[in-house]
Amino acid sequence: MKINLHTDKCISCGMCAAVAPDLFSIDSGTVMLKKDPTTYTEEDKKLAHEAA
Repeated sequence: MKINLHTDKCISCGMCAAVAPDLFSIDSGTVMLKKDPTTYTEEDKKLAHEAA
């Protein structure tokens, strides 16, 4: 799975981290990936899409 984080468009709302806390975190006001997207399970992929 390929994920593009548009950090310049991030408003630091925390919604992605709230929906998928195992995948995303808000560090220094910008979203960060916690896991390598190439290791995502099907459930991880579903959560990533919901968080987007």
